[in-house]
Amino acid sequence: MRLIAALMLVFICSLLFMANTGQDNMFFEFKRGIPFGDKVGHFMLFGGMAMLTNFALRFRHVSKSSLLQFGSLLVLALSTMEEFSQIFISTRTFSFYDLAANFLGISLFTLISLELGKISSRYNQRLLKSS
Repeated sequence: MRLIAALMLVFICSLLFMANTGQDNMFFEFKRGIPFGDKVGHFMLFGGMAMLTNFALRFRHVSKSSLLQFGSLLVLALSTMEEFSQIFISTRTFSFYDLAANFLGISLFTLISLELGKISSRYNQRLLKSS
């Protein structure tokens, strides 16, 4: 699972690099063909990254509540920093709607990952201890 999470991070970083340098690719063309494609992309990419990171970190959490997953908080921090960095990049545009899509995706996929983690004997030890 760590390898898959690492590959997802590389994929997102490559998309961010292309967007920051004004390059185009098939994923950007695909999102333009979908209504609210940019927001759907933010929702799915960062939500998926949060879910994979939670599994990769075996559901480490920062408090007694299992809802505050370390992986999700890490992805939230990175996505927030990335969005605010767009203020300083001429080829990008900062958007609170993108931040909201990131947050909603991370929140929903965290809940999904917690439910999937509870049924996976390989990953659920921390979830069972915190319940």
